[in-house]
Amino acid sequence: MFRTTNSDPPPDNPEAPAGAAAGPAADQEVAALKAQLDETYAKYQRAVADHENYKRRSRQDLVERTQYANEQLVLKLLPLLDNFQRALEHAPEGIDPQWFEGIKLIAKQFEAILQAQGVSSIPAVGEKFDPTQHEAIASEPTDEHEEGTVVEEMQRGYKLHRKVLRPTLVKIAQPRSLQ
Repeated sequence: MFRTTNSDPPPDNPEAPAGAAAGPAADQEVAALKAQLDETYAKYQRAVADHENYKRRSRQDLVERTQYANEQLVLKLLPLLDNFQRALEHAPEGIDPQWFEGIKLIAKQFEAILQAQGVSSIPAVGEKFDPTQHEAIASEPTDEHEEGTVVEEMQRGYKLHRKVLRPTLVKIAQPRSLQ
């Protein structure tokens, strides 16, 4: 006689499908496994979302580092630009006009280079005082301007992209006191 290696007894119900649940214990096990699967899937979704947020933050950080990489250099160049502008404003009489025009062109070129790097001046005169962009160092009693309006720019301020590098130093309007 031939022997089979399968020592399992034949199923009691040959028509029942293979792997059919055998009672409430199996139903509880299936429910527990489904709950575990749902929990694992939720953790997976959180991990994917965290990874996407990390990638987005990394891209933003790289863009910001690139945009503001020259910040320290620009801060050191601003006093040079100020001095250039002061020298042009106070040029002596009788100076050679061609030489003076050449110096003005150099100053414009310097400003254009800074603008190409994302540097822009902060508007001041006639604007409403904005403490995020202006620094009030004086006030002027006047009835000509609304209270808090910038009436004079004492030192030009600059931004690098959206970041204020140096606030504009300003004089603001103050109402005259009634006497």
